[in-house]
Parts: sequence; C-alpha cells; structure tokens
Amino acid sequence: MITKLIILGGHIQALGLARQAAEKGVSVYVITMDAFSVAHWSRSVKQMFRAISEMDMMKIIYQLGDKSTMLFPTSDDYIFFIESHRVDLERLLYVALPESKIVKLFANKRQTYRFAERENISHPKSWYPNSWDDVKEISKIIEYPCVVKPAIMYSFHKKIGKKAFLCRTPHDLFNCVQVIENNGFIIPDILVQEYLSGGAEYLYSFGTFAVNGQSLVDIQVNRKRQNPMDFGNSTTYCVTCDHPELVETAKRILSVTCYTGMAEIEFMYDKGEYKFLEINTRAWKWHAITNQRDFSFIGTWLDFLNGKEIKKGTTDFAVWVERLTDSAVIVKECFRNRMRLKDAIVTYKPSKEYAVWNWKDPMPAIMYLLQSPMLYLKRY
Repeated sequence: MITKLIILGGHIQALGLARQAAEKGVSVYVITMDAFSVAHWSRSVKQMFRAISEMDMMKIIYQLGDKSTMLFPTSDDYIFFIESHRVDLERLLYVALPESKIVKLFANKRQTYRFAERENISHPKSWYPNSWDDVKEISKIIEYPCVVKPAIMYSFHKKIGKKAFLCRTPHDLFNCVQVIENNGFIIPDILVQEYLSGGAEYLYSFGTFAVNGQSLVDIQVNRKRQNPMDFGNSTTYCVTCDHPELVETAKRILSVTCYTGMAEIEFMYDKGEYKFLEINTRAWKWHAITNQRDFSFIGTWLDFLNGKEIKKGTTDFAVWVERLTDSAVIVKECFRNRMRLKDAIVTYKPSKEYAVWNWKDPMPAIMYLLQSPMLYLKRY
C-alpha cells in the first residue's frame, strides 16, 4: 500500500503532482536541489527538503522512504540521479519510472530514433555523425535548413542553453558543431536532422499512464505555445484534441516497449503525418490538464498500486496555461509579427487549468510571482 510520495524537484510539475496525490490521501514530501521551489509553498506538501548534494539527497530519501513510499522524478537531472542509484533505491521503495532499459532508450536520442527506424515509426530523418568527416559528408546530402540536436538533452541544455541549432547552410552546420565541441562535447554526442517547419502550432503530445504496454488513462493535447516558440524548453499553453493516427502510433510505441509508467509522447505534424519526436519518462509541466477531465496520472498510478478501481475520467475539452510565461511569449511573438494579440486573447476565453494558481491553494502562485525575476535569471 503506497501512503507516501517523495517528489524530486519543486517546480510546476511537482506542484501538480503534489496536489493530485494529496487528494488521494497520500503524504507528500518534496526534495529539491534548487534554491527556488514553487511546490514548497503548497498546502499539499507535508514537508520540503533542500538537498545540497546527491549524497545529501540519498540521505533524506533513506530517512523518509520505506516500502509504502513512491519516489517520483520531475526532471531529467533527477532521472539520471535515480538511475545511478536505482538498485539501492528499489530495495527501499517504489521507483516511479519505467525499467532502466526503457529510460535509457528514450534518454538518448540516437537510440530513440534508431528504435523508430527499426519499428517503421514516422520520425524526422536523422544522421548520426561520429567524426568531422561524417559531418562533411552529411553537409553535402542534407536539405537546408537542418537541425543539430544533442543525443542527451539535459547536460547539453544546461551547458549551452539551447535545445537545438538551426543551420541554413553548410557553413552554419560546421560552425555549430565547432561551438558544441568548444563546450566540451564530442561529435558522437549529437545528431543531425531534417527541419520540421510546422512550428509550435503543430506540436502534439499523447500523455498516458500505461502498464505493460497498455494505456490505462490518456489524453492528447496540441501544445500551441512554448517558450521560446522555436525549439521551446517548455509548453506554456495547450488544448486537448483528437487525432486517431497520433494515438495509434503512440500506443504502438507503448506496446512494443512494454512500457509501464507515465509518458509524454511528443509529435510534430509535418507534410501530412505525425512525426514522432521523443518521450518524456517523467512528469511534464502540463500534466495537470487532466484535472479538467476528472482524473490524474499520478492518482491512477496510486490507485493501480493500491488495488483500487481505475477512474477513466471525462472527454471534455480542456485547456492548460502557465500564464506568467505564456504572457511573455505572446508579447514577444506579437512584436515579431508572428502572432496577433486579438488571436491570443481568444485562446484565453475557455475555462482553464492554471499551472500554478488554485484558489484553494493560493500561496504557490503568490510566491511564483515574487520569485519570477530570480527564476528568469537562473534559466536565461
């Protein structure tokens, strides 16, 4: 019986998880290595801990954890922390991740896209250079613009501050690879891909909690705005949608991998088809949109583990927004003449699930506003 939840990380993903788990009667603890935590201020969190190192984090987990405890990561950093200590952690508590081979498959984009090739899953055409000679050969055959991405995102973005480079010419391609090398990465750390021109308006995700490759609850969204709009770090506005082709592909990926856990399976609609981009094997920011459909992924997972009936939820239209960041995105896009203000205002009319604000739990929103200048400086 799971009665405690330890969440690693204190940002918006953690806040949504904490509120949903608390509604199930679970005691929620948050451990974070960040100085600023939104979830810290939630009435749903029983206690928050600031860890100063991985060793300190392990010590706190051992103090809190037992067989009635679930451990849940909210960022790639915490996934890699768990994976490096997984054997010891699984002796103590329940780790809320797919099995290690699945985590590794979807953490490394070279492995992810080779998997997609083997399974004949539509995805961006990709090349995997191992040397400068390979880069030069690719530069001769690829169509421009093209994209250079890291194989493993979290360390790359932390050091370089970008998710990807857009290259319009062979010269751009050579320059960006040189920049990557100058920042301590090697060519086998990257991949080169065709450029998908749809933009955020054509970004889609399939969110699910699955067991042994079968989705127990799921939802589709169109991630209409992200920050920044090109190669975004995080979604700021999304709405539910219904695209059977996308669902079919997502469920095939779950089935082939015999996936158990939460997953966000990302796609972009390009040239008449939904192209598979990646899978997040941990909580993502917009997951709490499910509140508007009267279910939650973490709640379903807890019910499954505790032998309770699974609640499917409704099929109502739903909207999620991180209003503070989304407002900044709208202003930037309007100044660039890539969005009209009146069109953006229309998107705010439906009833929404707010990323932080909740009238029953207002302190996280208040503190998020107060901390926002420091959060901005920390990230950008």
